[in-house]
Amino acid sequence: MSLKSLGSLFLSFLLVSTAAHAQEGPQVHASLEDRLQAIEKSQAEIYHTLAERQEAGLATRIADRLTLSGLIEVEAFAERFRPEGEPTESGSDMILATAFLALGAEIDDSLSVNVSFLYEQGDTDLEVDEATVDFTSGVWRAKAGQQYLPFGVFNSHFISDPLTLELGETRATALLAGYENELFYLSGFVFNGNADRIGGENHLEDWGLSLALSPTEGISLGGSYLADLADTDAELLGEDDNLWGRRVAAWSAFAILGVGNFELAGEYLGGVRSFRGGVYDGLRPETWNVEGMYAVAENMEVAVRYEGSQDFFDQPENQYGSSVSWSPRDQVSLSVEYLRGTFDNDDRRDLVTAQIAVEF
Repeated sequence: MSLKSLGSLFLSFLLVSTAAHAQEGPQVHASLEDRLQAIEKSQAEIYHTLAERQEAGLATRIADRLTLSGLIEVEAFAERFRPEGEPTESGSDMILATAFLALGAEIDDSLSVNVSFLYEQGDTDLEVDEATVDFTSGVWRAKAGQQYLPFGVFNSHFISDPLTLELGETRATALLAGYENELFYLSGFVFNGNADRIGGENHLEDWGLSLALSPTEGISLGGSYLADLADTDAELLGEDDNLWGRRVAAWSAFAILGVGNFELAGEYLGGVRSFRGGVYDGLRPETWNVEGMYAVAENMEVAVRYEGSQDFFDQPENQYGSSVSWSPRDQVSLSVEYLRGTFDNDDRRDLVTAQIAVEF
């Protein structure tokens, strides 16, 4: 059975349909410089999962109620791009992918504040990444401020972001409320997104829901819903001043199975209908990702990935590869990965990336 068939079967388990659309967007070969910048952006993410973001490194206590944590990631990559019917192009670079610092302050047993700062060479100038007030009381949770919203999970063992994250990651100033017990975590959030209706007014009218289940040890699954796909960090309507003719909601579903040293994970994320007007007129962006990981030793793991997209400009239609990660000592990891991507206009890309990461 082919990798594509395996990926399709796994996504069927998630009740996902990724049927092709008849209408496709324009295909234009990006310049080598533009592609290298896009690669830098896709690799300039600190954490792939919300849990990792919330942990924010080691969180060393530097005062009675104050914690400090951080992360440095340095990456080198080489790309070979083969446009259909044109000469092969290649390029390479080394970047400071991530410089991250987070502070947390405990006001009392139920109330805390957290603020993090982020710099990503070639992508993000030094800025406040998140700044929130967090409240916990028994099974209830609440968070207010600038934060990454729980739309999508983006579980990954690779350096490069999965395509699901490229489409779905959403940072906004929001109010989030949740309920958590041993079986599930349910949350909802409201915010004012960047995208608005053509000729409409700007209001606090965007929202979403997220549900994560842990029915038994080693199994996690769930899904999420976002009222407006144009509000994600992908900025799908950026060229149209973030204005839409009709709102396009989005949903995601994921499942993670862990048995012994092995883990299998899959996720789908996409719009519920096609856009109307703008560069995505008649198109419904969709992404999916399937990964398998095996822990060779306590400090080493190998992983494989197969992912794809539909109606998502400048992203591979299909991409697969493998990665190896090794932790020679606490707080330090070395990783290398290879990815081969094919685009819907038959362009092909080979990408090799190496990373050293140190958290503190």
